[in-house]
Amino acid sequence: MEQTVYIREKFKIPKVGKIPLYFFLVGVVFLSAVLQDYIYSYIKQTGFYISESMLYNTFWLLFIPFSVSINRLIRKINPKNKVGKLPLNLVAGIAFSFIHILFFTALFFSVINLVFTPPHRFSAIFNTALSNQFYIVLLWYTIFPAIFISKHKQTNIFHHYSEKTKLKIGRKIMTIPTATIQLIMTDKPYVKVCTNNQKFLDNKSLKEFESELDPAIFLRVHRSAIINVTYLKELKSRNNGDYDAKLENGQIIRLSRHYRNNWHQLLQ
Repeated sequence: MEQTVYIREKFKIPKVGKIPLYFFLVGVVFLSAVLQDYIYSYIKQTGFYISESMLYNTFWLLFIPFSVSINRLIRKINPKNKVGKLPLNLVAGIAFSFIHILFFTALFFSVINLVFTPPHRFSAIFNTALSNQFYIVLLWYTIFPAIFISKHKQTNIFHHYSEKTKLKIGRKIMTIPTATIQLIMTDKPYVKVCTNNQKFLDNKSLKEFESELDPAIFLRVHRSAIINVTYLKELKSRNNGDYDAKLENGQIIRLSRHYRNNWHQLLQ
């Protein structure tokens, strides 16, 4: 018999430091657009108002919330990015393009008319943005989600972990219930497998055991030890980032900080 464990593979957004990559790119474009306005005004000897330039270039900052929204929407209507559903991607892209421009126009119109006189016309601002920048938003909202999903799509993977483990003891091969294993540790040149009431020496490596056993139950907590968390009795801090774990069979195992990502959930 085999035990089936369901694991969801999480997609990761590329980052620059701690900032998502497309947030970083939008910020760079925003600052570049403001700088371009300044250079243009300097060359043409026209007035440059940084507040007005930054307000107008909020057009680029709006890509951040709308990109997040359309990515979530596309993952729902076309989670596997199938070609047959690409028309839905296109419709969503067109809709978000108009929403982006409409929202920008409303924001610009509301703020600019509080500061400048005579008031600007809503239709004039909308038409200018539509004629100058519609192709940009359309390309972004139709192409970017498809690339994003294809490279970072979530996939459901089923791993099968056997309820029994085979150990090679000398010339014999023994089969023991996986659930009875409390600890696996190095005992050079072998690996010692400690069950509820027995100890075995096997010539497999800890890495091989890691690949065979359920990682949600068997955690690599030290370069020389894997523990079965169901037998964990208590944890005691060493006050240096390491912990000692006491198992039900009385054995005490050091939890190394180098494997903290594997066992930090035990502290919660």
